[in-house]
Amino acid sequence: MMISSVYARYVIRDFRYRGIPIDSLFEGTTLDLPTLEQTDAIAVTDFNQLLINAESISADPAVGLMIGRNVRTMTLGSVGVAASSAPTLRAGLQVVESFARVHAQHSKINIEATLQGLRVVLQWETELDEVERFHAESGLLWLQNYAELITGRTIQDAHYRLGYPPPSYADAYAKYFRGQVSFNHSVTSSELPAHCLDMPSPYYNRHLWQRFQLSLEENLRELSRSDVRSYSHYVRTLLQSSELPLPTLRSMAKTLHISERTLNRRLQNEGVCFRDLRAEVLASWARRYLTETSDSVESIAASLGFVEASNFRRAFKAWEGCSPNQFRDGQKRVIN
Repeated sequence: MMISSVYARYVIRDFRYRGIPIDSLFEGTTLDLPTLEQTDAIAVTDFNQLLINAESISADPAVGLMIGRNVRTMTLGSVGVAASSAPTLRAGLQVVESFARVHAQHSKINIEATLQGLRVVLQWETELDEVERFHAESGLLWLQNYAELITGRTIQDAHYRLGYPPPSYADAYAKYFRGQVSFNHSVTSSELPAHCLDMPSPYYNRHLWQRFQLSLEENLRELSRSDVRSYSHYVRTLLQSSELPLPTLRSMAKTLHISERTLNRRLQNEGVCFRDLRAEVLASWARRYLTETSDSVESIAASLGFVEASNFRRAFKAWEGCSPNQFRDGQKRVIN
């Protein structure tokens, strides 16, 4: 597993700025300063050891916060260029998720639309143990920086959830994060508010955006030779992270610059169909509405795109084996 050497260079720059000798940073790694300055990517194991060294020799243990403060979209290389040229924040995060999955980076994000906005979950492909918080801090701060770049606003109503106990320097988080921060969660994630997700980005570049969509299609096609779920993962992610009404097969095929028939065929080769994937996500939205709101069944049916509430009731019974009202009553009993 490799990681961009930019992250390590941030540590070097910060240590130099503070007048801290950097030689000890490379102990236990295969790195040295000339190598770091000349390479684009380094082994994750080397980077993790560098982080451990940085914490041990620094008077400030908040190494991850220091890195995250400086991280910008270009840190992600070509994926960062794609994200920067996206038409909206939601679209940018969707392409980051897709490229991270395609290129098997050491870290991934899972994104899912909620009634309040968008939930972004950070995951790592290897066990990070004592350095997990550094990766979590820098990852969430990258997300905050990216969201504020695209929207041009300070986002104070985001919620950052850390998957570990409060560190000794927990009070310092308020200096870096502008939204709410909490600890001891099962995963590291962020809840981004709905108002910032679909604002038109001033950095949208149609030519670059289309080029990266074509590149993504090429990567998906190549990946499908070894991973039979590449297209279904992509379609499911776009459906899960989209607001209602959900994207159509036509719009997804257009995004990838392929025909509906081709996308359908590639999904079928993976043993799924678009209709089932869409129904799966609609069922998730239905459960969310029934659990988190007091909206009537008729109102929920309309929100999900059903012309008749009776059609929604039939569909929901096929999904869950009970009526919407029975499901809601059951959830109330569980909560109470």
